[in-house]
Amino acid sequence: MLWLERVTRWLAFNLWYLKQPPWDTGISPPELVAFIQSHPSGRALDLGCGSGTNLLTLAKAGWQVVGIDLSLLAVWRARQRLRRENMKGQVLNGSVTNLSHVSPPFDLILDIGCYHGLPQEDRVRYRQNLLNYLAPSGTFLLYAHLKQEGQNQMPGISREEMETFNALLTPVHIQESRDRWERVVVWLEYNR
Repeated sequence: MLWLERVTRWLAFNLWYLKQPPWDTGISPPELVAFIQSHPSGRALDLGCGSGTNLLTLAKAGWQVVGIDLSLLAVWRARQRLRRENMKGQVLNGSVTNLSHVSPPFDLILDIGCYHGLPQEDRVRYRQNLLNYLAPSGTFLLYAHLKQEGQNQMPGISREEMETFNALLTPVHIQESRDRWERVVVWLEYNR
């Protein structure tokens, strides 16, 4: 991706957070809540953490949390939310493809709507980071738009990419549904 495209992408995500982005509902999804209730706490990394809703949910459940997001405003909001609730966590501003400031391993890596928006060239590095940062018995939870035929310009994950994840990690659960805008979405749960 060209430098100008990266800057434009960074600017766009920061502008979204001047208001309330449509994806930032302030509610942790039931799939994450169910996971938390059925697993012991540990270290969690939220890729594309936004304003910190899921970081806060995890921290309140006893998890040590680290989040990373491209938007400075989202990172600021996430830090404020954790502070307001007297919760500890590390929230970093940067690309989810550059995790050099993060110390592995993580028992949970969470991605709710980040991967599907990455350019193709960044997705390879992202998947490599999964292998480097996910603990040997860790879990990867991914929520993404599922690419449909004829939707080449829309963000999403293709079925072929799902197979790529299946080759890297052990699939535990795959659930397709529709979001509030009636787009096809998928929840993927993988173990290492």
